Amino acid sequence: MSNLSSPDMALEAIPLSSTDRCQWRCSAEGCGHQWPARLQFRTRTVKPSGCPECWKRRNRAPGPGESLADLNPALARQFRRNLSRPNRGPDTLRPQSHDLCVWECAQGHFWPARLANRTNGRDCSDCTGHGRSPFECNVAMLVQAACGLDVELDHRLRLPGRRQDRFDLYLPEPALLIDLDPEWTHNRPGSLERDTAKTAAAIAAGLDVERIRSRGLPPVPVPGQLHHEAGPGVNPEGWAEAVGAVLRGRGLSWRQLTPAEVTAALTRGAQLWQKAVAGPEVSAVDVAPHLEEEFIANLTNPGKAPDRMPPGCNDVCLWRCGKPECGYEWKAVLHSRALAGRGCSRCGHARVGAANSRPGPGESLAEVNPTMAEELIEIVGHPGWTAFDLLPTSNKACQWRCSEPHCRFEYPAPPNRRTGQSSGCPRCARRRTVTGRVRPKPGRSLQDVHPALADELVEVIDEPNLTAKELRPSSAKVCRWACSKTGCPGRWDATPDQRSRRGGTGKRCPLCHPPRRSRTQP
Repeated sequence: MSNLSSPDMALEAIPLSSTDRCQWRCSAEGCGHQWPARLQFRTRTVKPSGCPECWKRRNRAPGPGESLADLNPALARQFRRNLSRPNRGPDTLRPQSHDLCVWECAQGHFWPARLANRTNGRDCSDCTGHGRSPFECNVAMLVQAACGLDVELDHRLRLPGRRQDRFDLYLPEPALLIDLDPEWTHNRPGSLERDTAKTAAAIAAGLDVERIRSRGLPPVPVPGQLHHEAGPGVNPEGWAEAVGAVLRGRGLSWRQLTPAEVTAALTRGAQLWQKAVAGPEVSAVDVAPHLEEEFIANLTNPGKAPDRMPPGCNDVCLWRCGKPECGYEWKAVLHSRALAGRGCSRCGHARVGAANSRPGPGESLAEVNPTMAEELIEIVGHPGWTAFDLLPTSNKACQWRCSEPHCRFEYPAPPNRRTGQSSGCPRCARRRTVTGRVRPKPGRSLQDVHPALADELVEVIDEPNLTAKELRPSSAKVCRWACSKTGCPGRWDATPDQRSRRGGTGKRCPLCHPPRRSRTQP
């Protein structure tokens, strides 16, 4: 390994969280690949980076029995080509690969999709229930029963110069396209213009198109296009009769259905509709059952729940954390929850924070600073934690007890304040501060400024251990003094401040200097 950012710095001197860019060599047998990467990415506790070549071989290239062709041959038969890596096919792709591939369903529809999404239940969008309705399913089954021809629903074509168009019914044998225009979907602003452009484009492409419009709607103004009416309303039998009139006009067979046959056709129509809108074979709830409890709403397709969506669905949903103490709400794509396993971001941040706050070997407070660890009483909010569970730089609230025998004061503080600011017991700190304030500076003590007064000092009444060298001239401590004159037995109490006034002549011996009598006294 070599440090590209700081070549003269050795690995032992670099902190684990350094952003220095280094050169690495893979230690795996038979690899030896070299690549650049930042040190912090390689040493992080969550998903540390490694050799990219080994990752590709391990996660991309399938082993024996691990390929798409081995595990899902039905899906492999729909594979047509790989857009991401053209040289990879079903034999060399894992089922959860994210390669973009082209697929062909049983109905001949081609579409691009990620292999992982296909593996997780996403199917052909053209074969889903989108674009159909129970009304169209019932009409299709009635027409099929009456004419004996195959009828396809929601037939899609890409006409020249247009995006993909959809036609409600398609009869393959006469190659006839039929659009059903009920009033409730074709009386909106712009509907006539869209129907006209679609019909004109289909006729220009050489297709045979018929439109059956609800009674009361204006005809489509396309030359040569006949106007057929049905309704009013959406009674499937009436619309099927209108389709029958079109087929009879073309010389195709049509017979009147008995009531039993009508009931059977409508039953098949209902079954076709249920199949068209049925949920996937493997839903998101099957893969991750807890999603059903956390689901609130589908923001992309309102009303569609996880049990009706495949695990690889891209719908954005609103979720609520299932933990009673959390209840956080957030937006997330369904596949990120069902496949990637992502959950509540707030709980995730708490877990990551808890994991990052735990010390490694030799990094705990008990090992780095055992003297301070002995003063720890408890870690607030974390019962059972000890000094071995704390980093010296932790910001968790802790309770401490002063180790001084004469103090034993208890106080709260986080470890980082004690280690970063070298703080300790606040009571002892105040005592040291007061003591420092009353002590004189060098050369400013009572002994230095007034040596004559210092000779008369007997003791400090409240603190007998103090001397004149440890007293300020302005001190307010009450002291006992003895007169320095030979033969004078005078003793009196006064503060150094009282004695040092007027150049050291304040409050002198009361025997040698008796107080003056007041003029008002007799």
